[in-house]
Amino acid sequence: MKLIMSNNSPYARRARITVREAGLNEQVEEIAIKSFAELPTYGPGGKIPVLITNTDQSICEALIICRYLNAIANAGLVPIQSPELETCLVLESTASVLMDALFARSLENNQRDPQYRSSSVLVREQNRSQRCYDTLDQASLRADDPVTLASITIIAALGYADWRAPEDEWRSGRAKLANYFEQMMTRPAFASTAPTY
Repeated sequence: MKLIMSNNSPYARRARITVREAGLNEQVEEIAIKSFAELPTYGPGGKIPVLITNTDQSICEALIICRYLNAIANAGLVPIQSPELETCLVLESTASVLMDALFARSLENNQRDPQYRSSSVLVREQNRSQRCYDTLDQASLRADDPVTLASITIIAALGYADWRAPEDEWRSGRAKLANYFEQMMTRPAFASTAPTY
């Protein structure tokens, strides 16, 4: 299989960590794109990541890719029974919303002409980000719990925040979340995929 990705994309990082935690390193080749213009050749979504399967099918959307990888490896990254399943989905969805809010702000700040930037979009997404940080800080996150798609998404989102939204200072007043992040970042799958900036 081939994973079409960019080293600093938090969405691609979700898939890259999943590959490693699912033990699929030898079965998935990571291919870093040279230009975003080439993305439509890998599938209709035109965005990263894209997983090219062994049957030459293109799966786009990080959430779906991660679930596919988990399923084919029988990796147990999604609990089967509630309440663990429900907790996993709540946390993964919160981290996914955070990632999307950070991405929207990044687009507004880095790709839109300054004269056309929307202050209302930036404020709305920053407020959304803060709510997500608070929700994650209040959750019972333990680094010694089994890795799930929720923990993978949380760390990918927070790593992206460090890069694209340092002004959020998400660690401030959130010692539990900060400690969880630091402990999880000692795992090889998380450390080896950290963004560089």
